[in-house]
Amino acid sequence: MDCSVKLDMVGKRFTTTVDGKEGYLQFRQISPHVFDLNYINVHEDLRGRGVASSLLHNALIFAQKEHIQIIPGCEFVETYLRKHPEFRCVAWEEAI
Repeated sequence: MDCSVKLDMVGKRFTTTVDGKEGYLQFRQISPHVFDLNYINVHEDLRGRGVASSLLHNALIFAQKEHIQIIPGCEFVETYLRKHPEFRCVAWEEAI
């Protein structure tokens, strides 16, 4: 599913709303160019529709454009990076 994703720097999360339900990918900003993507939450009504993958995909594209390194701080992010080697370039070297 391709959904509109917004970056909320104050709340430290990437967010989306689908059918009035929210999903988000939370991060800790370790430094200006290192984000720890540590928690993803999608409303139960949206699960299984690719919303979490779309959130993460958009976050990784943002990281590529902004030259941000990603620490895969949760299992979902780790698994996604293993399945999508095109994004390994944004994975923080010490986290791989």
